[in-house]
Amino acid sequence: MSLFDFVLTWFEHVVVFDFEYRQREGNNPEPVCVSCKDLKTGKSWKQWLVNRKLKFPYHLQETLFICHNAVAEVSCMLELGWGQPDYIWDTMIQEKKLYNGLHNDGYSLLASCKRYQIKTITTELKEHWRDTIINNYPDYTKKEIAGIIDYNESDVIENEKLFLAQLKAYESRSSNFKQIISQATFHGASMGVCAQIERNGIPINAKLHKDLRDNFEEVKKLEIEEINSICDIYENGTFKQSKFEALLKREGIYNNWPKTKTGKAATDDRTLYRWQEVNEKIKLYRNAKFIINSKKLRGVCIGKDGRSRASLNMFGQITGRTNVSTKFNPFGAPRRMRNLIGTDKNHYILYVDWKSQEAVIQAALSKDPEMISAVKYGDPYIYTAIQVGAAPVGSKKVSNPKTEEEERINKIREIYKQSFLAIAYGQTPIGLRGKLGCSLSEASFIHNQLETLYDKYFKWNKGIIAQGSLKGYLESKFGWRYYLTSREKVNPRRLANWPLQTQGSEVLRRAIIDLNKKDFEISMPVHDAVLIHMKREGWRKMRSKINEVKEIMSEAANQVIGWRIGVDVKIIRDQYKQDKDNQKLWDKLYEKILKVKRRCTNIGQL
Repeated sequence: MSLFDFVLTWFEHVVVFDFEYRQREGNNPEPVCVSCKDLKTGKSWKQWLVNRKLKFPYHLQETLFICHNAVAEVSCMLELGWGQPDYIWDTMIQEKKLYNGLHNDGYSLLASCKRYQIKTITTELKEHWRDTIINNYPDYTKKEIAGIIDYNESDVIENEKLFLAQLKAYESRSSNFKQIISQATFHGASMGVCAQIERNGIPINAKLHKDLRDNFEEVKKLEIEEINSICDIYENGTFKQSKFEALLKREGIYNNWPKTKTGKAATDDRTLYRWQEVNEKIKLYRNAKFIINSKKLRGVCIGKDGRSRASLNMFGQITGRTNVSTKFNPFGAPRRMRNLIGTDKNHYILYVDWKSQEAVIQAALSKDPEMISAVKYGDPYIYTAIQVGAAPVGSKKVSNPKTEEEERINKIREIYKQSFLAIAYGQTPIGLRGKLGCSLSEASFIHNQLETLYDKYFKWNKGIIAQGSLKGYLESKFGWRYYLTSREKVNPRRLANWPLQTQGSEVLRRAIIDLNKKDFEISMPVHDAVLIHMKREGWRKMRSKINEVKEIMSEAANQVIGWRIGVDVKIIRDQYKQDKDNQKLWDKLYEKILKVKRRCTNIGQL
């Protein structure tokens, strides 16, 4: 029996389908037409959808739906009230899975078909019809309608051929057909949930957003004047690299400062974050930069319902980790911009995140007894500091430190947290030096401490990379693969984090699928956290729902790595609130906004 025959016996229908639609930023799609072909019966179904509501002829729970980029197709199904399919084979995701690391020529329908020498329409013709669909909506001519329907049907024909080619590729690699289908539909289901998440959107505090948008330019001028009086790094409102490097030299930190490939001093936020504890002026500049660059969050697109909708690239990285647009997404942007998120008096927002997710995954996969002890301790970072003698026994993190000793312990914990996470990325002492903003000898000392303490983890990680090099690929529990090219084989450090980040991504996918099944309104997932919009009810009922969310997310980890991961929940009423430092920064930004507004009001009264 071929894999295709196996698929046909497993499902009542096997349907290739494709929508054409228009979508304006911040809003849900507007379906134009749909074309379907049932590979079991050979029957086709195509319909014009502008200003029409139709019933869908297939059972969502008994049909395998084949599409290219399921987020777009399921979004249209939801808009039409057809519901969300249980079983999806996403040919775009499966193409990535088949060739992740082997090909760099893209995974669009045209690029994917090209790998198998499948004949397609031209790029120019595709662009012509996409432009027609978007620009002429909804007033198409009869000729345009006929052309759009033909174009829509051509996508289905091409994707059918791509699907069959993918089945043959899988068939040549494995005889475990059931596993192939279950893994493919698991990843397909996560894409379907992404469609629902994008549809839900992120609730935005419209007033805050308007204030930022309308007053930004004046706020920017004020902030530049203020930071320039301290650091002298702007000229005529523009950042100057030469002036920044002059500042580093004046402060005596230029020689140890991380450099780019071109030899210039790095100015990215990660570098500034590492060095802000070392130098007060760097901290002030980083804070000022946040305000000066907050313009990008003015671009948050808000739909008619007051929600921001940003695309989710569920398999955007080689690890399968989700990429989230930071341009239009306040939850994916720097944490300091999350104050734009807000809801009404009838709802709560839940910020739900796994506790020390990467540390737990490291312990679960490596089975390092010392790392297991660190996780069971409850705070693996302070545990590490205690075990190496950097912090006294009994030390713990203090949320609001009141004494110098509490502040010192918090700083030590942060050093060992950053170091703990750095080893997951295979960082050398040189890389750790940049992360901590310390000398190479200090970084080497800390690196050696962790390598000695967690020696079994290091041995396991090296073994995984070596094993992957022999097989030619690394693989997650649910079959997400990364094929190793010669470049990666000679640079194993790049692969050190792959098993951890990949399994974390699978945990997130498992969680959002299960949360969606229970009808929780997910606004946005980001790596190790999920934002949920929830209706306010009596506290007993709310507590029950929150406990259900925690159970689902903890169990998702158990299904992937065999370990449950604890879950923290922060309840947000009205407006998103930051941690102490980031909230201070947001408050500073808004104080400037109010100052500009008062100035404009006074001028208007003259």
